[in-house]
Amino acid sequence: MKDNEYRIKPLELEDAYRFRGWERGNYYLLNDYDFIYEEDWEVKAWLKTKKGFFKRYFAIYYDDKAIAYIGLKKINYILRSAELSIVMDARYQNHGHGYKILEEFLTYAFTDLKMRSIWLDVNAFNEKAIHLYKKLGFTKKAYYLDTYNIQDIDKTREEYIEHQDEFREEGKELLSFVYTYEIKRGEFFELHAREI
Repeated sequence: MKDNEYRIKPLELEDAYRFRGWERGNYYLLNDYDFIYEEDWEVKAWLKTKKGFFKRYFAIYYDDKAIAYIGLKKINYILRSAELSIVMDARYQNHGHGYKILEEFLTYAFTDLKMRSIWLDVNAFNEKAIHLYKKLGFTKKAYYLDTYNIQDIDKTREEYIEHQDEFREEGKELLSFVYTYEIKRGEFFELHAREI
């Protein structure tokens, strides 16, 4: 899949090696999204988690640089539905790349892969991502509490204090609210018909 700016290809080991030079994000609550794998064995082990019958991952290139990876997981081949995830090099965030990549990828998923419905989970405090998903046409379907990925978070940090209502503690476990957003094929093409 390729448009004028981006090349999106199935994720392979050579792509994962290119992620090692990614800049780390500066938003403390999301630092678990950084690509932190440096050693050869770590990169290979990470890549193994992205392979399987019910998942498909892709590398995204911009100006011959690997700037993101995007995946469909929990693919249901009968219902033609899947969960979407995307992770991007911090250098390329907040420049419109996310919208363009997701629009192109959703077009591919709904046409070439014949998906009928795509959903994603997003932390309630991740306001920028939520804004992006709504702009693309995703609508909130549910919310739930889930174990937060960073259990040893510094609760004195400004980012945490600002969003502390979106967290709960149960014993020693820190939980965060997660929203589930979804978009269906018809909704997507109706919204993006003029753009595609």
